[in-house]
Amino acid sequence: MAHEADAGAPRAVQPAAVKKTPGQSPFHILKAGQGAYVRWCSAAGAGLLTLGAAALIYEKLALVTQNQVVWFIVPTIFMAVMAYLVFWLVGQNQRVVDFMIATEGELKKVNWSSRREIIGATKVVIFTVLALSLSLFVVDLIFAWFFEAVGVLKIGIFDILFGIGRDKT
Repeated sequence: MAHEADAGAPRAVQPAAVKKTPGQSPFHILKAGQGAYVRWCSAAGAGLLTLGAAALIYEKLALVTQNQVVWFIVPTIFMAVMAYLVFWLVGQNQRVVDFMIATEGELKKVNWSSRREIIGATKVVIFTVLALSLSLFVVDLIFAWFFEAVGVLKIGIFDILFGIGRDKT
């Protein structure tokens, strides 16, 4: 009876196992040509992060040790390990590769805004930010005037901002 209840349930589709053929290069790219833009951009971004991290490691090692060989060897090993890890992720890991291929497919379906729409939206945002900043400045001045009148502030904010009551000599 338990088998009858499970008969109508949908089954999850499992991805086909990646079979390595004998003599295949360890640098073989899985599904080459599919999702290429997303994979290259992801690899480039990871490469920039790796270079930044290697520079940080180099700087920190220069503070810790005086051995210049260590300054160069440790960041170089780090970059080599990260390069292989990034290559493995974007080139050979079945789940990541399928995700990136699907991502590129979805990006092709996006309805991108026209230049005219972007310029119009940018004008609205700039106007809104300027109006909001001006209104907040006025409210801030009102609060500063109120707190000076009550005696909480005693720095003469209006004298500082506008030069009111200053001697012109």
